[in-house]
Amino acid sequence: MNEKIEKRINLLTNIIFFVIVVLFVAVRICSHYGLFSFLGEYGSYFLSLFVQIGLIFGLPTILMKILSKSKYKEVISFCCYKKTTTKVILLSFVLGIIVFFLNVYVSSFFNNLIERFGYKHTTYTSSIDSTWWGLLLNLLCTAVLPAVCEETLCRGLLLNGHSMVGLKKSILISGLLFGLLHLNIEQFFYATLIGLFLAYLCWGCGSIWPCIIVHFMNNALSVVLNFANAKGWAAGSVFEWISKLVSANGFLGFLLFFLFLCLLFYLAFYFARIMFISSFKSSFVDKEREFASFAVRESYFSQVDSLKKQNSVPDLKDEIEVLENDTIEKFADKNFEKILKTAVVSEAKQKTVPMSNASKVFLIGSIVLSAAITILTFVWGIL
Repeated sequence: MNEKIEKRINLLTNIIFFVIVVLFVAVRICSHYGLFSFLGEYGSYFLSLFVQIGLIFGLPTILMKILSKSKYKEVISFCCYKKTTTKVILLSFVLGIIVFFLNVYVSSFFNNLIERFGYKHTTYTSSIDSTWWGLLLNLLCTAVLPAVCEETLCRGLLLNGHSMVGLKKSILISGLLFGLLHLNIEQFFYATLIGLFLAYLCWGCGSIWPCIIVHFMNNALSVVLNFANAKGWAAGSVFEWISKLVSANGFLGFLLFFLFLCLLFYLAFYFARIMFISSFKSSFVDKEREFASFAVRESYFSQVDSLKKQNSVPDLKDEIEVLENDTIEKFADKNFEKILKTAVVSEAKQKTVPMSNASKVFLIGSIVLSAAITILTFVWGIL
């Protein structure tokens, strides 16, 4: 992909995300002032369906297709919907449980922190929440849809749309905008941290599916525990227990919190590393063919052809014979280690492409607008 195309994709990504942020802010403001109250008791669920399916998933996909003049299949492929192994899928469920407890600890810590500034948490309860039908609705609207739709937007479109600026910056942009997109001071801190980790996970696995599963597990466990709390079950008090542990002044409570937090971080990155290795091994054959096509044809083929004419390097005679008598793919198999090193060095030295001024304007606009609403939620919580 040349620099001109990369800049165009990056600009389209930031334009689309800015449009989404503007519309999302408009929906939140209308919701805050009760303009959707006519929807009744199920209004929040209808609104969630509209926001997730229409605003976060559907609109960006349609806009990217139209503006980039691509097919829907190409847009989905751009968002990293690539197959992965059964092992990675299973590990993603385990990682989702770890991330959930990490999320509970981090959110409890920051919620207690903002409470010290006088912030009062908003509470919303509904009679639907304590019913089994309500549980299914909450799983759909809080776990399934956000996992698919938000990951497509933030780990699919945003992460890949900013890949030209480098790995670290693209992960930072994806994670920060994911946290700000919640437009809520209570969710900003832990959502940003999870966003950074999921962007790292998507890059390492080369697929968005592990991120979707981890996101689903994190939200689904929260829904189930809230349901247990509404039912009066003992398992529903886990949030209250951890919150008391975090807010405790005793040294032992802080020490246990810190040690468990370190353990969770270690387990999260340990499982992520296993998933990276498994993902790489699963696509080893595809990568082998890719390197064969790229490295052999573009680099080795020209060198070997030159050596054939000179016939002056004895060490490469065997490789020349293989090339003459066998296929290029088998030649790549024999020299894969050398080809892999060449490709890795080439990728490491690849220069990043700076964003255009227009792209920066839309990116900064998204950050400023969503940050302003997030700060206002903190102010409203104090007042």
